[in-house]
Amino acid sequence: MATAPGATERACSKLHLRLLAAQRRLVAQRHGTIIVIGGNDRLAASELANQLTEWFDSRTVRVCAPDLAGPEGRPFLWPYWQDVPARGRITIVVGDWLTRTLTEAVRDELTEPGLRLRLRSLRSFEETLAADGTSVVKVWLETPEKTLRRRLREAEDTDAEGWVVTEEDLLLAKKGALSLARALRTQGSGKNLPWKTVSGAAETKLRDLHASQAIAAQLAQASRRRPATAVKRPGARPRGLLESAAPHPTLDKRAYGQQMDKLQARVGRLTRLAAQKGVATVLVLEGPDAAGKGGAIRRLCGMLDAAHYRVHSTPAPTPEEKARHYLWRFWNKLPAPGQLAVFDRSWFGRVMVERVEGFAKEAEWARAYGELNDFEARLAEAGTVIVKAWVNISKEEQLRRFRAREHSPHKRHKMTAEDYRNRRKWDDNLRAAEDMIARTDTPHAPWTVISGDDKRHARVAVLKAVCRALSDRLD
Repeated sequence: MATAPGATERACSKLHLRLLAAQRRLVAQRHGTIIVIGGNDRLAASELANQLTEWFDSRTVRVCAPDLAGPEGRPFLWPYWQDVPARGRITIVVGDWLTRTLTEAVRDELTEPGLRLRLRSLRSFEETLAADGTSVVKVWLETPEKTLRRRLREAEDTDAEGWVVTEEDLLLAKKGALSLARALRTQGSGKNLPWKTVSGAAETKLRDLHASQAIAAQLAQASRRRPATAVKRPGARPRGLLESAAPHPTLDKRAYGQQMDKLQARVGRLTRLAAQKGVATVLVLEGPDAAGKGGAIRRLCGMLDAAHYRVHSTPAPTPEEKARHYLWRFWNKLPAPGQLAVFDRSWFGRVMVERVEGFAKEAEWARAYGELNDFEARLAEAGTVIVKAWVNISKEEQLRRFRAREHSPHKRHKMTAEDYRNRRKWDDNLRAAEDMIARTDTPHAPWTVISGDDKRHARVAVLKAVCRALSDRLD
């Protein structure tokens, strides 16, 4: 039934106020909100996004429109993690993860196992955001294939200003794309995060009205929803995992120098080859304070081309980082194809320091083990080489190094009151580390535990681990 023009205008005015009220509530509650506009009609999605920016208060809204082709060599979800909204902010996504997946499926770029894996990653992504308190609102604009093909022909014939028909538009209008999209919507949605389907065949103003009403209803529901807190706490694990590295092999200065020269040269060759082949590498170094992580990093990078690597220390998160999911700041630091990223401490702080210090609630750090494994699985799927090393030292050796630093004018700056305060929680930190290693040791991203009481041995072991991982990939 057609709607009278006056009635549509009145409904739009009422909806405008409703959206503004929902936005004010979400800002006041400091909820991040991601509004996803998908569908087989990209022009309709773009028009709806433009209309929403007029109805919302633009000060807390931004539009994200990743290229449908995606960034080559990056994990599929990389562009969406870049635009995860801060708390109290709204991101409108056009060119969403499901539409991109649909396009790849229609092109036959995804095998059946690859498609299942992709859909599982999409579900996990949506559920991860929702569990952290981000409101995930999704609307799918579905235009009948015959109608869509007619629109595209008209757009090509009239050469409409501001819109160019692309290969993706034609793919989405192919016969069978609509039924495939319906199947993917069901299989690729996070739990309790369904797509709301709106017909894209209606006149523009009426279509945007119906789609925005669906968005307003989801926003109202989101403002009342609280993140789930019932997360199963990790069960008891046998202790002693790190003590297994207790034997302290040593290297004399001569043997150390000989091995280091060969390993540095080999790392240099392998990283240059990785750069040529576009293989990204991530090295994570974890361990107690004064374990020698910094020394190992300096030896690793000593013979590298400075253009091929970047070292990231991981201090306390900034206010901007605290306003988003904790993984956001690490997605932003992932290496480009051919690059090496070294993390001196990393995303595992969520289940170690944040757990021990109480910065993360029990439900948050208990849930994080699965999130961390999923994060690394996405990197591995994109072809990233992942090397994770825990450099372990004894409590006695740590104290010796603390005292040596205090008496060295070149190292005194490394010591703070935090180091001794952390030391008083040695047992708590040890248990958290053992839980972390046991629960995040995966085939695609295994842990290497290195005995670090002898610094020379530890440095050599770190370089060997990097060489081994790169050789396995590049051989």
